[in-house]
Amino acid sequence: MNWDRQAARTKAKHFASESGARMEIEKAYFTLAEVLDRWSLPEADVAYLAENDQLRLSIRILNLPIEFGDFEETDDGRCYSIPSERSSFNGLLDLHVQDVFQLFRIGEVSVTRFRTTKADYACFFGSRETLTIRKPDLVLSREERDRFEAKSGFRGAAGVKQANAFHASADYHHVRCNGHEFQLGPIQAQVVRILHAAAQRGEPWQSGKAVLGEAGSRSLKMSDIFKSKKDWPLLIESNGRGAYRLAGH
Repeated sequence: MNWDRQAARTKAKHFASESGARMEIEKAYFTLAEVLDRWSLPEADVAYLAENDQLRLSIRILNLPIEFGDFEETDDGRCYSIPSERSSFNGLLDLHVQDVFQLFRIGEVSVTRFRTTKADYACFFGSRETLTIRKPDLVLSREERDRFEAKSGFRGAAGVKQANAFHASADYHHVRCNGHEFQLGPIQAQVVRILHAAAQRGEPWQSGKAVLGEAGSRSLKMSDIFKSKKDWPLLIESNGRGAYRLAGH
């Protein structure tokens, strides 16, 4: 997520009613209480979805030292982390499944690493090593909410359904995934074509680097290929360990 751009999109909307005007703001993320109210679900159900990696919960980071990086595997099978960026980060980071599991059972969890779509990992650097998270800290990003609602067919209070489907033009330059439309460049189109074929074979999760290589990309990072599409996580999902699949497929 481009946090500054997303925050700048926050705006007020006014609705006329017999009792007067009511204000709503367009949010980049939602609290757990807001999600439960919108979906009319018990907390246990949301916990189940998150613990089984069907829903990705996040926390709001405010100007903390975060390192982003990728994993490289040597020929003998050893894995190394390669930092790509260190900064005072302001935005959302996703939680790993094991941390969500502990959080809902104990009430808090000490986190050292996060999931992110922009790299293989995110962690603290410098003097800070961990962050204690409690249930009130949990949020759901707008992108993840929209992705899940499209996948499940839920469309807000109106209850309008959308098919969990994927359609593509012959050259994959125009695709529609779970109700979201994308116009893609040549390399982006090849990546989606490869992931679609993998999903049809029953092998949806594919190595990001292998896919990029097959697509003819010189880049080793999926986020670099799709940086022109701020909503690309609605099209392609990451497991946080270097593998990718079509969203919901």
